[in-house]
Amino acid sequence: MADSKRVLFIGSKQQGYAALETIFSVSRDSLIGILTLDDSGDTRTVLPRFMEFSERTGVPLDIASNRKASEEVIKRVRPDLCLVVGWYWLIDSAVLALVKDGMLGVHNSLLPRYRGGSPLIWSILNGDREVGFSLFSFTSGMDDGPVWARCRASVSDDDYIADILVKLERELMEMLRQKFPLILQGTIKPTQQDHDQATYCAPRVPDDGLVDWRKPACDVYNFIRAQSSPYPGAFTYLDGTKLVLWRAKLFQQTYFGTPGQIARIGSEGVYVICGSNTAVLVTDTEYSGDRANPSKFITSIRTRLPSGR
Repeated sequence: MADSKRVLFIGSKQQGYAALETIFSVSRDSLIGILTLDDSGDTRTVLPRFMEFSERTGVPLDIASNRKASEEVIKRVRPDLCLVVGWYWLIDSAVLALVKDGMLGVHNSLLPRYRGGSPLIWSILNGDREVGFSLFSFTSGMDDGPVWARCRASVSDDDYIADILVKLERELMEMLRQKFPLILQGTIKPTQQDHDQATYCAPRVPDDGLVDWRKPACDVYNFIRAQSSPYPGAFTYLDGTKLVLWRAKLFQQTYFGTPGQIARIGSEGVYVICGSNTAVLVTDTEYSGDRANPSKFITSIRTRLPSGR
């Protein structure tokens, strides 16, 4: 029966919370616990929502401060199945082996493409017109387990990462409503990935958000929208202080100049020269804690923004 398995939900962030609400709505009696992490210092945190959910539903909540603490929770609870959405710590293979029916996780790519870290960011950086997520079984390898479901979403020219996350969340909720009860019942099975088609994503660190104005404007534009809110944002430096770039537009005509040069300042924003005689119009920035049109901070066309490292 669908409710015969004891399910532990493991996750965080908005996508994780949406998945939690969904599996509770379709199979509430199977959910025996929630494991989340203390990410209160992250701008993307929805920790209070997890806490409120536990209080409202009576489902026990554990908040782990580190990887070891999270694994101790799994050992103590001994679930039959775990659903993992929005988790950032590796799970030891010995702990995986304790979960009888395995751990199923959501990875924001169409596996086997973009295995590894920050797959959605890499997809946007590469200008992909289609993204998605995969529900797959955890193994000791990197995102290489059998896949239970894949869902796709289109990417338009003006989609920022927040827009894409909303699309994927909507698809995730619908997929879980349809598939999760069937997984619990054992009436569907996963399929193996084609490992020959795998691609991989290297980990990203905060300094990777630094804009290189020597790249063509289309690449700079993708770079900005891939890391915009709720992520920390792409950035450059103005007079030695970080200038975060939240929004921009492509300038469609050729614009001759030196990469990083301020070509024009107007009420609509600031035009910055990029590589290959292209330009972007930067429209929304943050400087020393003040978020505004960049024309508030950049007041001279003599300004030159540094071109990468």
